[in-house]
Amino acid sequence: MLLGGSPMRMMTLSARGAQLVRGWLAGQPVGADEADRLLARRLLDAGLVHPEPPLLPRSEDACTIVVPVYGDGDRLARCLAPLAGGQHHVVVVDDGSPAGRAIEAVADRFGARYVRHAENRGASAARNTGLRLVTTELVAFLDSDCIPPPRFPADLLPHLADPAVALVAPRIVSAGARAGRIAAYERYHSALDMGPDPSLVRPYSWVWYVPSAAMVARREALGAGFDEDLTLGEDVDLVWRLHDAGWQVRYEPRASVAHEDRIDPIAWYRRRVAYNESVAPLLRRHPDRVPALFVSGQAALGWGAWLSGRWPVLAGLTGLRALRLSRTVAGRLPGTSTWAARASAETTLREARDLGRAVAGPWAPFAFAAIWATRRRGLLRRVAALVAVVIVADWVEDRPALDPLSYGALRLADESARGIGIWIACVCARDFRALAPKRAPPPSRR
Repeated sequence: MLLGGSPMRMMTLSARGAQLVRGWLAGQPVGADEADRLLARRLLDAGLVHPEPPLLPRSEDACTIVVPVYGDGDRLARCLAPLAGGQHHVVVVDDGSPAGRAIEAVADRFGARYVRHAENRGASAARNTGLRLVTTELVAFLDSDCIPPPRFPADLLPHLADPAVALVAPRIVSAGARAGRIAAYERYHSALDMGPDPSLVRPYSWVWYVPSAAMVARREALGAGFDEDLTLGEDVDLVWRLHDAGWQVRYEPRASVAHEDRIDPIAWYRRRVAYNESVAPLLRRHPDRVPALFVSGQAALGWGAWLSGRWPVLAGLTGLRALRLSRTVAGRLPGTSTWAARASAETTLREARDLGRAVAGPWAPFAFAAIWATRRRGLLRRVAALVAVVIVADWVEDRPALDPLSYGALRLADESARGIGIWIACVCARDFRALAPKRAPPPSRR
């Protein structure tokens, strides 16, 4: 039996299949046998395993790198320097910078092709301009505030040997060159960092999207490219459109690209707010995928009872979930009771973190209103406990080189920026559906 994936599933293997999987997990390559490759394909599509493709030889014109830029020649130079002398073509698209000649001089210095917009049209339009100039099979997008490793995008290209994959993205990490509390926080909790684990990228999975700061794609799959009406969230929209069209998107954290962080407190906070203002336009394009909170009926009942002071209801529902899980895998896997209890407890903790994020962010006005209206100190303590769960659980995961008080304050600021951004988007669009909770669709419809 194999148990895992996102959403979680259980797969029964034949004796031959089990032997193959044990070999693959030990590092043996997938062979040429059609049945073996079909099993590997099923496991990949289910998210039960992740590929480690071998490095493949590529011709010099296999990939073109598109770098959109606006107004910062020094930053562009730091971005282009690692790419100079490489085997891939580089196109710099100047999105109407005031000092266009300085940008052009930097592009010329590093051997990149220079293209200029007469006026500022946004990063999506700049990327699309570059995309239309690409003649290679593969295209990479790299923001000018990123510093790529010397092997970018070579370490990502092997994933695109899989004809099912349209796009692959590296991990975006902090450049780590600056000091201060915000810089330290960004090294562990950057909005662009999708984490240390490889994943299929799709809605309702561990990784919902990948940022457009750095990605490599199959040109034919992109069509017209990014939605130019979106100033932010264009990467989310692109990934979800590719998924809906039947393509796969992969996240490969073994390859990483450094990103220069904003560390000025006001600029950092404003950027965090702006990221979440993309909720309203994304809601119009993908109405089922951007609520403030995904919650099941059981979780809503359990946590509603807990907030009302009836904690035995939540404990009972957690135990009932463990019992159902245990019965599902009983007789198929060893140690089912222990596994089911742990899995149920982890699910309850994840629900607490999700609810705590909602309360600290977009639902904060509702939480304050409920506490004020009821005048119940117990409710205040329980709401505070939910928010504390978010901070403590993230602290345990991140283990940041930052004192707990500073880390907690920045986490609260981060979540408040999320809430303010969502509220601004909803008010401007006069559409408040993003504030409502929603039940995730069943796995068969994801």
